[in-house]
Amino acid sequence: MKRTLKNFQGGRDFNLIKAALWLFISNLLNVIPLTPKLLRIEILRIFGAKVGFGVVIRRSVRIKFPWNLEIGDNCWIGEEVWFINHEKIVIGSDVCISQRSMICSSGHDYRSATLKFAHKPIRIKNGVWICMDSKILPGVTIGECSVISAGEVVRNSVPDYSMFIDGQSRRIQPPR
Repeated sequence: MKRTLKNFQGGRDFNLIKAALWLFISNLLNVIPLTPKLLRIEILRIFGAKVGFGVVIRRSVRIKFPWNLEIGDNCWIGEEVWFINHEKIVIGSDVCISQRSMICSSGHDYRSATLKFAHKPIRIKNGVWICMDSKILPGVTIGECSVISAGEVVRNSVPDYSMFIDGQSRRIQPPR
């Protein structure tokens, strides 16, 4: 098989004007040094994100498409977290996503000559902690109260009450 990327047909399954406006606004929010957290959350809601109560979204968080993002109550999203979400990313309540982590529901089919899209939704259940600089890939579900160790790349779903470390899931005790 030979790659023929010139024949790639990317989906325009979103409102281009809305996406362009979001790109402008989101970049503006990251440039203004002291944007209040409540303003960030309200702007996300205006653009279709579902954001619960008590959510903290730190500065310099990047979100590709807010209308494909759901965040439960009492979540913390750290600096420089990046949501690349052509498909839904659903985050439960009491979730901590630490600095520089990437949650990516977007991908390509490596078997396709044109690298056609292969997007899959991501679900992060209640009580999860995704430690600094972790990567969560398309189609993954992170089980309830699980911990993803710093710097890990998660390619497959993680069961409830697990620690994902060195590329493997290990059972842990539920939080007290």
